[in-house]
Amino acid sequence: MITAFALVFTGICVGFLSALLGIGGGALIIPVMVIVFGYPIHTAIATSLIVIVATSSSAASVNVLKGLVNVRLGIYLEMITAAGAVAGGLISTNLPEKPLMLSFSVFLLIMAFLFYKGTRAKDVMEYQLKDTSGIFRTKFYDTQKKDYITYKAKNIPYTTLLSGFAGLISGSMGLGGGIFKVPAMNAISKLPMKAATATSNFMIGMTASAGALIYFKSGYVQPLPSGMMVIGVVFGSNISARTIGKIKDATIKNIFLIFIVFVAIQMLIRSLGK
Repeated sequence: MITAFALVFTGICVGFLSALLGIGGGALIIPVMVIVFGYPIHTAIATSLIVIVATSSSAASVNVLKGLVNVRLGIYLEMITAAGAVAGGLISTNLPEKPLMLSFSVFLLIMAFLFYKGTRAKDVMEYQLKDTSGIFRTKFYDTQKKDYITYKAKNIPYTTLLSGFAGLISGSMGLGGGIFKVPAMNAISKLPMKAATATSNFMIGMTASAGALIYFKSGYVQPLPSGMMVIGVVFGSNISARTIGKIKDATIKNIFLIFIVFVAIQMLIRSLGK
């Protein structure tokens, strides 16, 4: 009973942070399940993918209604990402635990460095283009700035390649890929941070579904942790989706960076242990 309540509480925290940062929550769920609850890494990854689907479904509907999601860009990138997720799932189910954890931690440290460089990118108000035509052009109302933000996604070929890699990482490591997609869309395609996180949330459920099917077929999905986490995530992500518009982009970026580094260090220590 205590474990069930702890899993629900963890789900609430994961849901709030996931919807805020545009990630699936796998970067938090996996180390917590392995280090705190003692689950095997493959079970943790399977649970993570199930929870990511719930996180995305809960938060994405709110973000779409608010206009924060670049729907066309999200659907386009997801076609590439989902293919990578299936390949990643097939690879991961045949890997031993410690190399998988080591790969996970190293990947997060690389992402932290790339995202740190991305935080130096100009704010969207500074790189607004006079030519905002194109299929990936859209706008949303920023409640924090109290103004409409119009932007156009740039450098699509580069973001497309990175999305395929994000899918591979998602399927193999139990992530939604948002931990990679958000920095790519913000720093490379020049989406405002709020739009990047919302579009990522819109995509990650579809990405995770592709990888989750592989783990389900392999017998790694356990009903208790998956069910309890999903209950908590639904509450947490709904709260976050309704407050994200009031938070500054810089604050979201800083939380995201700290989060990545903390989780990477924890998993690195775990992977190098006996």
